[in-house]
Amino acid sequence: MLMTSIFLGTIFSTSTVHSNETSLRGKTFCFPAKSVPKLVDEIASVKEKYRNVVDVKLDPKFLIKDGGDWPERFYLSDEGKIVTDFQFSREDGRVPNFIEAVRAAPQTDICVDDPTRADRPADDEGLYFEMGLSPLFANRSGRHSVDELREGTKDGKKFYKKMLPDPLAFLMPSTDHLAVKYEDPNTPIQAYALVDGEEQPLTAVGHDDYMVLSCKEIEKMGAEALIIKGGPYHLQPVPSPKVLRRFGLGQAAEK
Repeated sequence: MLMTSIFLGTIFSTSTVHSNETSLRGKTFCFPAKSVPKLVDEIASVKEKYRNVVDVKLDPKFLIKDGGDWPERFYLSDEGKIVTDFQFSREDGRVPNFIEAVRAAPQTDICVDDPTRADRPADDEGLYFEMGLSPLFANRSGRHSVDELREGTKDGKKFYKKMLPDPLAFLMPSTDHLAVKYEDPNTPIQAYALVDGEEQPLTAVGHDDYMVLSCKEIEKMGAEALIIKGGPYHLQPVPSPKVLRRFGLGQAAEK
């Protein structure tokens, strides 16, 4: 199982998994299914006391990030024989029976036929398969108290550590930053620190398709809350953009 964003816990990039050793993706690419049930079980083992502010809601689906076509086929294969042929939505990319099917056949490979991207570099990220592993804040009201942010950033690390092999879990960096991702990707960031009743604009750093805020900066301002405007969004505890780049996770972006 390869994850381009293991510390973000959200994206399984099928673009990093391919069927040959060349630098191109190829028409078909596969990866072992056996890691999926183990990862799901690890996430489920996070204690309830760490789930009241942030939590993981599994939601397997394809994401088309390049405006291109849906994959031709998505299936489980056992030594070349199709075991499960997934029917996925060509509206929102969801694969509702994915986890159950993989759990029932962990010896298989997860395969994607995607001929329209066959000639792209192996690390192309136009097509993603997302498990929904991100620890997200349950509150999406637009107002987050500093106490809520402190607890969420601390608890978020518990989830990420479960995604790493035991020898590496202790290397998991602090998740003391906050990623804001709007449901409408064209929405400009509108984030403010509420200080003495006044909203003060916050500096956000673009990274991939989300914007990152520093929880420490919000605290240093003496803020009582983080205010997010602009429409529906998701808020996620993450390491700093500097740490993400150090681990080769995503790319810096301007927005």
